[in-house]
Amino acid sequence: MRKNKSYIYLFSIFTAISLSLLLVNYACQKKEKIYVIGYINPNPEEEEGAQGFLRNMPRFGFTEGKNVTYIKSETKDTKAIEKALNDMTAKHADLIFAMSTPAAKLALHAAEGTNIPVVFIMYNAVGTGVVKSLVRPGGNITGVQLRGSTPKSLEFLLAVVPDAKHIFVPIKFDTGAAKQSLDDLKQGSAKCGLKVTVSEVATVDDLRAAMSSMPGDVDAIFMLHSWLVGSNMNIVIDNAIKRKVPVFSAGHVDFKNGVVLSYAPLDDRSGLQAARLARAILRDGNPPSDLPVETADFFLGINLKTAEAVGLKIPNSILQQADFIIRE
Repeated sequence: MRKNKSYIYLFSIFTAISLSLLLVNYACQKKEKIYVIGYINPNPEEEEGAQGFLRNMPRFGFTEGKNVTYIKSETKDTKAIEKALNDMTAKHADLIFAMSTPAAKLALHAAEGTNIPVVFIMYNAVGTGVVKSLVRPGGNITGVQLRGSTPKSLEFLLAVVPDAKHIFVPIKFDTGAAKQSLDDLKQGSAKCGLKVTVSEVATVDDLRAAMSSMPGDVDAIFMLHSWLVGSNMNIVIDNAIKRKVPVFSAGHVDFKNGVVLSYAPLDDRSGLQAARLARAILRDGNPPSDLPVETADFFLGINLKTAEAVGLKIPNSILQQADFIIRE
């Protein structure tokens, strides 16, 4: 009888402990923080990069509908963006993600005087004054910088077209990155002895006219950060094939868009980097000012289908370095 009482006593203790653990676990689940994250993307053409941030947030434990609520603004209208940012600050957002230079500047201004951190993806963080330096950004902001692939892109261009002397650049200055990337290209081209002819366009018809009247001695076309041109790559590629001139890029558009060779960031990877920084701030408690701005990872992509169409053979030494190859 005494033995049975001991069993009953032990069973009661075990049951009590189990129930306590279940209650503690339930309480922890009930108390899990719901994060409010602002999301600003004024550029439809940058949708993939911005979506890369959203796609990768669950990888770091932030799932929409479970422990994250997003306040989103996806418009070019500055007043609408400012209104959305006011909503984010009023609701004490835990973080604001900003895609592009204008979005980062607006978010930084809106968050001034609050403790709301900002994570961006943009072309040139230091040159635009958004951060003080890449290593120590200062303020309450950090992110991913897309700039940096142009010099290596030109090296690849000359490796593929060794006799190149003249490159053609159709561009509309519809982003801050357009001018900055052109400046980078001009500096790099001067060091390589390449002549750069810039054709500024304002409309799609202008782009068609520019491509049709491209100088006869052009050896390559180089794509920069321009929404209008990047959104109408079919015009560029069709004319390039007709004229047997290869197209190169250091970003914004790449091998998937018909560019023969691109050395550039991948949208999803840049989004992953931004999401990782968000985790470092929200979960690990790191101040943004102590998190260095990351340079985007760059990847070499080659489109052999377009290369064949323009009559260009890509050396094996370059193919062996490629991260991505389109063959058909």
